[in-house]
Amino acid sequence: MMQSTERPPEGAAGQTELRLRGSTLSGPGLSRLRRLWRRRSWRVSRRTLGCLVAGAAAALAAGTAVSHMPMRDRVRIEATIRSNFTRAPVLAIGDSITYEAAPGHLCGARVFNAAVPGDRLSDLLAEAPDFAVRLAPERVVIAIGINDSLPPHPDIAQWADDYRTLVALFAGRDLVLVEINPVDPRISSFVTQLDQDFIQRANAVIRDIAAETGAHVVPAPREVITRDGLHPTPAGAALWRARLSEAACSVKVAR
Repeated sequence: MMQSTERPPEGAAGQTELRLRGSTLSGPGLSRLRRLWRRRSWRVSRRTLGCLVAGAAAALAAGTAVSHMPMRDRVRIEATIRSNFTRAPVLAIGDSITYEAAPGHLCGARVFNAAVPGDRLSDLLAEAPDFAVRLAPERVVIAIGINDSLPPHPDIAQWADDYRTLVALFAGRDLVLVEINPVDPRISSFVTQLDQDFIQRANAVIRDIAAETGAHVVPAPREVITRDGLHPTPAGAALWRARLSEAACSVKVAR
């Protein structure tokens, strides 16, 4: 049965939206429909209407497929898609802690959060070259390492070399290197899973590389506020952002 037609509402950006069975489509591709609405003319060919319906079906199918992916894969795909539409001058890359805690703005500039839960340093090395060239960020926040402390983990010397390689990909940008948060031993099973000695040595590597490159460094806190011993509560995330802002937004004095 043909549905009754109504004037479509204006989208947030003033774009006409087409609603099909509860789904919404919008964008420049619907400019022809917008003109038809304004003229009150519905002489749309079957082929044009068929293309629109097919496009709607494809979009719905793609959205359904993504929604059924594991969270890590879904977040990575969404970040890749969103990266094509951002002009944020600050890029944040990292793991689940960065994904949950990274601010929307840093030092007054918008932040594009490309962090992916579960990522290790090797994952950032695979993704970073594309982000460095395509996004050309002015500032980069690197907060990675907690998942690398899960045995079997890389040799610390190799990890240091890889971290230097990652930092070199963003040469010329204002870098902010975040040390790895400690694990809360009071409520966490992660204490026995993660190599605490590796975390301490990795943080020493981060401090050394920051000194070598002139990057800002965000020291790890002595204690953390988490929901499970590792991932921050809203209060813990606020403290993470506060430490990030304190380190990144301070004026560095040349020596």
